[in-house]
Amino acid sequence: MIRVGIINVTGYAGAELARLLYMHPEVKVTSVSGRSAAGKALSEVFPHLWPLELKVSSELGDVDFAFSALPHGASAEVVAPLVRKGLPLVDISADFRLSDAAEYERWYGVAHPASELLAEAVYGLAELKRPAVREARLVANPGCYPVGALLALAPAAKGGVIEPDVIIDAKSGVSGAGRSLGLSYHYAEANESVAAYAMEGH
Repeated sequence: MIRVGIINVTGYAGAELARLLYMHPEVKVTSVSGRSAAGKALSEVFPHLWPLELKVSSELGDVDFAFSALPHGASAEVVAPLVRKGLPLVDISADFRLSDAAEYERWYGVAHPASELLAEAVYGLAELKRPAVREARLVANPGCYPVGALLALAPAAKGGVIEPDVIIDAKSGVSGAGRSLGLSYHYAEANESVAAYAMEGH
């Protein structure tokens, strides 16, 4: 049984990870962290996760494998020391998706806090990179738009069925914004509506 920890279980991604991992026959979630809910039972924060019977701590406990569900910009600083100590980890944020530090700075406007780990992070699209993902100590979980685009287009590109220039029209639900509050995320504003966001630099 692999002991797994989740960093920042208090966000939607962390909570969904906990739910899915609970059902995995070879995994036991033994440690969850989230500073905003430290000291609370996980079931107080997410009642549907009551079977896990875990208390949220401020720091991750002793585990064999970890997932970081921290947002990009915050994740790398927490993840880097754990990976350097040898803990295998999947990072849900965008912090390790680009392998070049200059490219990261161009897109995100800040220097990467652990640029020496960028080259070894494996882009974790398991359907296309299964052997590399299996051997990696740091996996960068792909974002929702690239997953949808790459899984749909990879077979056609490999088979030479499509041209290399492709236009992708993608939609995302408001849950992709996480638990942060904002007027545009309210049901009354978003119901049966579509709005463009981050038109440049997304």
